[in-house]
Amino acid sequence: MWVIRGRIVALANDRSVAPTEGSVFTGRVWIDDRGRIAAVTKGTRSGPPEFADAPIVDVGSSLVMPGLVDLHNHLAYNTLPLWTEPSQTVPFLHHNSWTRAKSYAASTTWPAYALITACPQELLAYVETKAIVGGTTSIQGSPPKNRPRDGWLVRNIEDERFDSRDANQVYASVLTAKPAALAERATKMRAGSTFIYHCAEGRRGSIVAREYTDAEAAGCLQSQFIAVHANAVGPAELARWQTAGAIAWSPFSNLWLYGETTDVPAARDAGVNVCLGSDWAPSGTKHVLGELKTARLTADHLGWSLTDQELVMMATCRPGAALAQAWDRQVGRLQPGAQADLVVIKATRVASPFRTIVAATEDDVDLVVVDGRPRYGTPDLMAGVTPSTALPVNGRSMRLALSQPSDPTQAWEWDEVLERLEEVRADPKHEVEASLQAYAFAARTQDGPVPSLLRLALDMPTGLSPIGGLPKDLNDLVVPPLQSLTHDPAWLDSVVGRGFHSGVLDGLADYYR
Repeated sequence: MWVIRGRIVALANDRSVAPTEGSVFTGRVWIDDRGRIAAVTKGTRSGPPEFADAPIVDVGSSLVMPGLVDLHNHLAYNTLPLWTEPSQTVPFLHHNSWTRAKSYAASTTWPAYALITACPQELLAYVETKAIVGGTTSIQGSPPKNRPRDGWLVRNIEDERFDSRDANQVYASVLTAKPAALAERATKMRAGSTFIYHCAEGRRGSIVAREYTDAEAAGCLQSQFIAVHANAVGPAELARWQTAGAIAWSPFSNLWLYGETTDVPAARDAGVNVCLGSDWAPSGTKHVLGELKTARLTADHLGWSLTDQELVMMATCRPGAALAQAWDRQVGRLQPGAQADLVVIKATRVASPFRTIVAATEDDVDLVVVDGRPRYGTPDLMAGVTPSTALPVNGRSMRLALSQPSDPTQAWEWDEVLERLEEVRADPKHEVEASLQAYAFAARTQDGPVPSLLRLALDMPTGLSPIGGLPKDLNDLVVPPLQSLTHDPAWLDSVVGRGFHSGVLDGLADYYR
């Protein structure tokens, strides 16, 4: 057990902690040995008696806030650069349009498939590190696996079982479901599960709007339904969501591909819980901390009255509330009983706390804690955390609690992860062929219920196929250079003059100067 002291942005709905969700105060968060928050106190008030000898970590005027929740992502693609189709001159209509573009498979599907096939462990280490560098503690969209994977850096929403052996109660689908499948999900939601569904992704009024009406007809518009995107439907359809659930809003990806985005004011008027998701690297920000800035730019451009506090809540307590219905656990708030997932953001006392969070960059993330355990941070704040590896981030020497997949007591050096990824990049044909042979051999010789080799599937956000494929000729495989973990100048330059955002996203560079 331990204690962290700083300026607390609790976002609590527990009045014993703060009178309002927007309250910010100097105080302490008391973290127990189960990885949960035992107490949150103001000033120098004492905590639970069992913490009498607990170490205290003082972060001064920095903000201690709930960890960020990324409610929509496709992690397997997050080594790739931003993608555009050179021949496309007008915004795409919907999610089945851009996947048919000439350059899509070679630039997106094939390289992602090469990495999940030849180096699945290293791929997961890289993309989860990319998330945690931006303060993410929970993320949706980890690639499907042939067996559970222990030792992840961030909380994987679909795979999370906490300390129970029961199956996770969060289901997700990137595929357009048939009526019978939607009806089955509606029944499971009534029994307590949550369903995250790619739904009506496209321009307003396009054919994919029927995905929303099909979900409605099947009885899915419940409080535990999370619609991903839903940007093809308007106020009238959203108003019919009688027992409002949540929408995962990805403004960067929407503007990049379609030139328009979810009608957030209409969703909020209908009582829908709007949350943020960074989507994926080919048409999204690096992580949800970047998506906060995109949301700010988008709201300002469209004249929506969304405060910085409301935006921060879209990446913390709002998705936490959406998930709590199935999990019976709270993330996204600092209050007694909640999971001890938190982030320390560098700040000064004079700055507006919520504006500081929206404007924060990777350089301002000083500590990330998941389940009460420090996972990433400055050397001082990670002192004593083992195993860990050095991680260079924008010139800062940070530490990452990354352990070997085969031995969780041993550090997995970051250079080893990069070296293996670069081996696959250098000769993807050879590495993919060797891995496919190894998988085939392991399948023939397996003795026991748990597969010896981790194998990943590639979720394909097209509504057309569950598995991304390889080219017929593996000589056609080209894996582009690994994208940086941060919103660096090269990435920011790649935003300008590309996509269909009409220059709105160019403003991201102002946050990173």
